[in-house]
Amino acid sequence: MTERHRFILQAYHPEYACPAFETMFTVERLEELQLLLGPDAQDDPQLDQKLYHLDPTDIEAIRQRFDVAFEAGERDVVLFKADEPDEDTPYLSHTGYELPLMLDGRKKLANMYFEYPPHRHPHEDQFDRFVAEGLLHKEVDVEPFDKPIKSITGKVFDGVRTAYYTPKGEEWRIQAFRLIRKTKGGWNDTLERLEGMLYGYDDWQNDWWEEYRRRKLRQFGTSLVYAALSPSELAAVEQSGFRALPTLDRSLKVISSFDDDLTEDERRQLGSTLIRFRVKAAPFLGLMGSPRERGHVVRAEQIKDVNALLVEKIEVIAQ
Repeated sequence: MTERHRFILQAYHPEYACPAFETMFTVERLEELQLLLGPDAQDDPQLDQKLYHLDPTDIEAIRQRFDVAFEAGERDVVLFKADEPDEDTPYLSHTGYELPLMLDGRKKLANMYFEYPPHRHPHEDQFDRFVAEGLLHKEVDVEPFDKPIKSITGKVFDGVRTAYYTPKGEEWRIQAFRLIRKTKGGWNDTLERLEGMLYGYDDWQNDWWEEYRRRKLRQFGTSLVYAALSPSELAAVEQSGFRALPTLDRSLKVISSFDDDLTEDERRQLGSTLIRFRVKAAPFLGLMGSPRERGHVVRAEQIKDVNALLVEKIEVIAQ
C-alpha cells in the first residue's frame, strides 16, 4: 500500500503575522512536490525539515497538480509537512501565534532567529508596528559565522540574527533567555522547562510537555536507532550484555529518529527481528553523513564507531 503524506497550506493574517486559515492535502510521491518546490527542497528528501514560503506561482502549481482548493489572496502562504496523528496537545502552542498572544498578555517572550542576510525576519514589519506603538519591547542579537556559508540554492549567509520581543515590563526575560542558552553541559529537561516558563507557558502546560517527551522516549542530545539482525547476530548482542552491536561482514540498514515513532512501513523495510539503541545524536549523524534523513547505512567498518556512541543498553523490540 502506497503511503500518503499529509501537507498543510497555511495563509497568514496580514496584520498579526499568525495563521488565518489553512487546508490539508495528501501526496503519494514526495519527489513530485519536491520538484515543484525547486532548489530549496533538494536537501530535504522527506520534506519535513523546513517551512516553505510560497509565491503565487508555487501556490498555483500545487493547486493544479494536487487538486487543492485554496484561495489566499494577497496573504503570505507557507507549506509544511503535517505531523503524523498522535495525540492532541491540550493547549495552543505559541509557535506561529507569537504576536497576537503577546498582545493578549498570554505570551511573555518571542525570539525569531534566521540566517542573514537579509537583516529582517519574514514578519518583522508586523512586529515593529507594535514596538513603535510602545506595546512591545525589542532587542536584536547578531552572531556572525566564522566564515560565510553557502546553501544548496546558492544563497550566502554571514551569520544568525535573532530578534527578541516581550510585552513592556517583561524585558528581563530576554537576558534570562540568553543566560540559559549559554549554559555549559548541554540542554536538559530543567533548561527546557525554564525556557517554557520564560515563553509564558503555564505550569500545567510545562508538566504536560515534560510527560509527553517521556512517552516519546525523547532525550536531549541523543537519537534512537532501529535495525534488524539475524538470529546469530542477535545472539552476539546478548553475549555482550546488550552493550554492543556485533561485528558484521555486511552493511546494516538503520533508521534514526529523535522520537519512538518507527512506522509500520519502516518496520517492514527493516525486517522481523528488530533492535533499538540510543546513540549520541550529533556524532552519529555526522558519521552517517546525511543528518536530514531517517534512513542510513552503517558500513561494516563503522560498527565499532557506532558502539562507541551507545548511551544505553540495546533493546530487542520485535522478534
